[in-house]
Amino acid sequence: MTVKQSSGWQSAGSSLLFAGNIFILFLLIFGNRVVLPPWLQVLGRMHPLLLHFPIVLILVAGVLTFIRLREPAAEAWKQHLANVLLLAGALSAVVTVIMGLFLSGEEGYNGSSTLQWHKWSGVSVCWLTSLLYWLGRTGISRPAIQKGGVLITALLLVVTGHFGADITHGENFVLAPVTPAGKGLQVPFDQALIYEHLVKPVLQEKCMNCHNGAKAKGELAMELPAQLLKGGKSGKLFMAGKPEISLLIERLHLPMDAKKHMPPAGKPQLTPEEADLLYYWIKGGADFKTKVAALPVHDSLRLLAAAMLQPAPPAAPVYQFAAADEKLVQKLNNNYRVIYPVALNAAPLVVNCYNKDQFKSRSIEELLPLKKQIIEMHLQKMPVQDADLNIIAQFPELRVLNLSFTNIKGQTLAALVKLPHLESLSLSGTPVTLQQLQVLKTAPALKELYLWNTALTAAELDQLPAAFKTVAIIRGFTDDGKQPLKLNQPLMVNTAPVFRNTTQLLLKHPIKGVEIRYTTDGSVPDSVNSPLFKDSLLLQTNTTIRAIACKKGWYASDPVQFNFYKSSYTPDSVVLLTQPDGTYAGAGPKTLCDGQKGGADQGNQKWLGYVKEPMVAMLLFKQPVPLQSVSVGILRNIDGYIFPPAKLEIWGGTDAKHLKLLKKIIPAAGKKNDPAAAMEIAGAFPVTSVSCVKLVMDPLVKIPGWHPGKGSRGWVFADEVLFN
Repeated sequence: MTVKQSSGWQSAGSSLLFAGNIFILFLLIFGNRVVLPPWLQVLGRMHPLLLHFPIVLILVAGVLTFIRLREPAAEAWKQHLANVLLLAGALSAVVTVIMGLFLSGEEGYNGSSTLQWHKWSGVSVCWLTSLLYWLGRTGISRPAIQKGGVLITALLLVVTGHFGADITHGENFVLAPVTPAGKGLQVPFDQALIYEHLVKPVLQEKCMNCHNGAKAKGELAMELPAQLLKGGKSGKLFMAGKPEISLLIERLHLPMDAKKHMPPAGKPQLTPEEADLLYYWIKGGADFKTKVAALPVHDSLRLLAAAMLQPAPPAAPVYQFAAADEKLVQKLNNNYRVIYPVALNAAPLVVNCYNKDQFKSRSIEELLPLKKQIIEMHLQKMPVQDADLNIIAQFPELRVLNLSFTNIKGQTLAALVKLPHLESLSLSGTPVTLQQLQVLKTAPALKELYLWNTALTAAELDQLPAAFKTVAIIRGFTDDGKQPLKLNQPLMVNTAPVFRNTTQLLLKHPIKGVEIRYTTDGSVPDSVNSPLFKDSLLLQTNTTIRAIACKKGWYASDPVQFNFYKSSYTPDSVVLLTQPDGTYAGAGPKTLCDGQKGGADQGNQKWLGYVKEPMVAMLLFKQPVPLQSVSVGILRNIDGYIFPPAKLEIWGGTDAKHLKLLKKIIPAAGKKNDPAAAMEIAGAFPVTSVSCVKLVMDPLVKIPGWHPGKGSRGWVFADEVLFN
């Protein structure tokens, strides 16, 4: 085909290009009055699919413009190919712009400045490409004009793509890799605002990609407080003071595969701390002006904010020395001295010494072959003498030195000043004096000095910060009786919540002299009337223990609750006849008989979750057992679409082919404001000898109309099965 033969269809393409540009002009002028039929809305949504074609075609045509060939015939064909590509690029740009204008008319695109910049830069690319094609085809365009037009078009393509990416993926998506990264929260604690410096950054990072001024999915924009208060198509985003019924919190805690889970699957999810931040902000009234420092000292939101406002930890140090010989490290390790790297395959080494009866000065001298690799030396409670500090001073890479409760008197502390990198020094429990410590002021890298339980008086300790201006003085806590502290909760020694016949409950507390008070009826224990826990407590049936720690001069601890469950028989094998859905597969079949309870956390891999079909499980005993009750652990989390089962059937018999229905249970349906809780469904029946038990637990077929997931199927979760 010759160039002349192609001029016919090029003329048709040129006419079509002209008509398309006129139609774009019409849409720009009268677009807000045009009502699109559904099939054109579908065409508009194909805008992201087609936009890559004009980009490639226009750029390739532009590259050809800058190429010059020596052969006149070849140059003519190259110029013809460039014109064809430019025509194809211009036509596809016209179609892409028309699709984009159709798409911008849908809900969620509200004419923000980003959208306007994207629209007009895209239209400019289309019109400039069309102009370049027409000028090139008529032959009146000079090479300089053609090249300049190509460069301007390429620049407009970048600008258009940048604003388009901002609409789709969030602000500065294209240029983020080459722009300086933000430094995070740098605002001082006493100046920090809860919304502006904590809540808003979370929303910007995790939510505003889809809920911004240019792209408000569900008619919800989240950039301004007024927009947050207004909500979107589904109603108000939150109810101040009531996070448990707030749409924002509900959507965050839906199962990951739920259609309305936010952020959508595949997008960056909120961390537990970020989710808690939003929860407590709403619970506290969702105020936009409150300062963090204005909250009560023990307020959950204040504590969480304080942790989030802390500066980022410093970057890990870079060590310039080579790793030690592994055989040498192994040789120097023994039962009383352990040497290990700070991380796998890392060169820096840490030394810990044990058993003071085996410690001698040579225990340190023997480490000198590793003096270029050892950065931490923990010698606490060892009989280290003042003379030994001269040996320690020969370890030039030492960063941390723990000499707490050693035999040093402080006479040779000046030797430690020779260590160029020593950052942390602990002298707690030693008789060092204020005068002896003065020599450490010239230690070049010292940052922490631990001095609790030393010979220094309170007045002397008060003087140290002025002398050591860049060193943190850790002096410990002095119990003067004026500042009562709150005890931490009692600890359970035996952690298995499921027992067979009986079990001895053992509770302890790390602080001497603490009393533990408890109840077994679900009531809150007190420090006077509740029974005193002594050595242990014999449990013979399902029991809920609530306990507190008490001591004179201290505030009692918060109550802690332990639940214990009796299961007289354990099946020898479990078979799941239907498989769990999604990621809720727990530990497989053994989830039902591993002696562990799932708790209230649906994502802790201790639950079996079903939504598409009933849970059908077969539990087998090698020898027949006399049963009179079966209990199944379930989870209720209405906001998470997890409901009590619609029905539980308990079948039993000698084998799988000879089963009879022992009990059919229809639990109470979940209600709108039911709190999330781990529960038990128990079925009692006349004593029956069985070798095989089959459980059939049906999920809720249709979620009630008051729930956001109305009409869809509910989830049912199961964990431990108890046999008695």
